[in-house]
Amino acid sequence: MAQLCLGCMKNNNGERICPICGFDRDAVQNAPFIPLGAELQEGNYVVGKKLTNNAEGAKYIGYSKTMSAPVIISEFMPAGICGRRSGKKKVIIKEGCEEQFEKLNEEFLNYYRSIARQRELTAIAPIFDIFSENGVSYTVSEYYESIPFTEYISRRNGSIDWNTARPLFMPLITTLSALHASGIGHYAISPENLVVTAQGKLRLTDFALKEMRQTGGFFEPELMDGCAAPEQYKDIGVLDEATDVYGFTATLFYALTGRLPENSNQRKADGKLSIPTSVFKRLPPHVVTALAGGLQVQKLNRIATFEEMRTQLSSAPTVKAIRNEANRNAIQSEAAENYAPRKKDGVPGFVWGILTVLACLLILLVAGIYWISNNPDSFTSFLGGKTEDVEEESIGDPDDPDMIFIPNLVGQRYDDVIAKINSTSDYVIIKTEDEISDKFEEGVIKAQSPESGISARKGATIVVTVSMGSAERELPIIAGQSVETAVRALNAQGFVASGVYVSSDTVEAGKVIGYTSHTAGDKERYGSTVVINISTGPEP
Repeated sequence: MAQLCLGCMKNNNGERICPICGFDRDAVQNAPFIPLGAELQEGNYVVGKKLTNNAEGAKYIGYSKTMSAPVIISEFMPAGICGRRSGKKKVIIKEGCEEQFEKLNEEFLNYYRSIARQRELTAIAPIFDIFSENGVSYTVSEYYESIPFTEYISRRNGSIDWNTARPLFMPLITTLSALHASGIGHYAISPENLVVTAQGKLRLTDFALKEMRQTGGFFEPELMDGCAAPEQYKDIGVLDEATDVYGFTATLFYALTGRLPENSNQRKADGKLSIPTSVFKRLPPHVVTALAGGLQVQKLNRIATFEEMRTQLSSAPTVKAIRNEANRNAIQSEAAENYAPRKKDGVPGFVWGILTVLACLLILLVAGIYWISNNPDSFTSFLGGKTEDVEEESIGDPDDPDMIFIPNLVGQRYDDVIAKINSTSDYVIIKTEDEISDKFEEGVIKAQSPESGISARKGATIVVTVSMGSAERELPIIAGQSVETAVRALNAQGFVASGVYVSSDTVEAGKVIGYTSHTAGDKERYGSTVVINISTGPEP
C-alpha cells in the first residue's frame, strides 16, 4: 500500500509527486472531508483524493483491498447539519438536526439500494457496497477510465452528427427507461453528468436525492442550466419521467449543435427553440421533431416517456414497411418469371401464371394504397401536382381532431407567430439562424419546413428561417451623439463600430464628430466595420 498513489490509486513506486497523475503524496485533505489514507469498512477501503462535492456529500477515489482495484466512494454528509473535525473520520451532527438527518439518511440508503439493484444496466456504474459508518452512510461503485462528455464533444470540433450520436445515446435511453420503470429518477441529466468510457460508451454519473434537484427543498438545489425542466424551478412541481426526458433532450441538443438550449425559465415566455441552420440541414426530420418534442416547456406537450423518445428518434416504421413490401414483391415477381407452368387438377398452366401475376398486382395495389394514405404530399409531388395552400385556421381531417394542415408562415413576423402559438399547441416552432434577405424585412419569416398545406398531427414541428433584412444598410446619423449611443445605433443596423480620437473646436470631448470615410445615409453591407471620429475637444 505504500507504493499506492492516493490521487489515482495506481502503483507509482512510492514517488512523492506521482508521475502518473501529478498528485503530491504530502497533500492534506482538510475537514469536512475524510483524511487521505483513512480506512473504511474494517480496513477494506482506503480513501483517496476528493473528486467532487455538493450539498449532499462528497465523492472520493478509493481502493478496495478485496478486489485489488480502484473504486468510487460516495459519502452522504448533508451540508448545514453535518461536520467533521480536522484529521478525524467521525461525523458530528449539528444539535437539533438529528431527526432531519435520520430522515435524509434513510432516503439516501433507500435511493441507492434501488439503484444498486439495476446492475445489469450498462449506462450507469454498478454499486458494489452500501454501508453505514462514522455516523453517516457510504456507497462504493465501480471506477473506470473516462473523459467528461464536454471534453469528448470539444475534441470532435464542438459537435457530432446524428450518425455518431445515435449509438451513443440509444443505450442511455434504454437505461433511463428501465430506471423510471423501477421508480428511479435522475433529474440532472446534462453534459456535466455524462462521461465517455475508454470503450466509447456513455455513462450517467452524479445521482442524488430528489431534494437536490428542485427548489424549495432542504438542500440548496443543484439545477443544470439549460437542462433543468421548468417544473424543477417550482416548489410544487412534480418531477417524473418527462422531467428526465427534458434533460436528456437538452443534452442531445448540445451534442448535435454544440450549445445548450436557453434556460427553461426564460423559454416559458414563447417556448422558442433556436437551432443553427447548418445543423438543421444535416439532421433527419424525425430527429428535429424529437428535439422539439422533448424540449417542450409545457409538460403536457412534452414527450412523456423514454420509450416514446426512442420511437421518435427511430426511422419511420411506414417507410420500412413499404421497403420490405417492395423487396418481397420483387422476390415474388422473380419467382413467378422463373416458374415453369404446369397443369394442376386439370387447369392449364397459363391460367395459373395469370392468377400468379394478378395476385402480385393485388399485393402491389394494396401496398400502394397504404403508402399513398400515409404520404399524400409525396404522392401529389409524384404526379407533378402541388398541394394548395391552406389557411391557418383549416383542419387536416374533419374526422380526426388530432390532424392539422401546416400553416403558411412565410411573410409573417416571427414575433407575431410566436405570440400566436402561445395560445395553441397545434404546432411547435424551431428557428434556425437568421439569414440576409433582400425580399423580406428584418424579423419576417423567409422560409419554413415543411411547406404549408401538408397534413400533419397536432404538435408537429415547423422549422423557420427569419430574415435579417437587406445586405445593404444605411449608415445612421451619429454626429453629436455620445459614443455609446452611436455604437448602439450602428450595431442595431448590423455594423461593427471602430473609433478614432481627433481634436475638434466645435464638438465637445467624448461626443462623436461623424464618420471618418462615410456620410450618414451611405450604404454599406451588413457586418461591415465603420470608423467614427470621436472628439477630444479643442487642440491645446
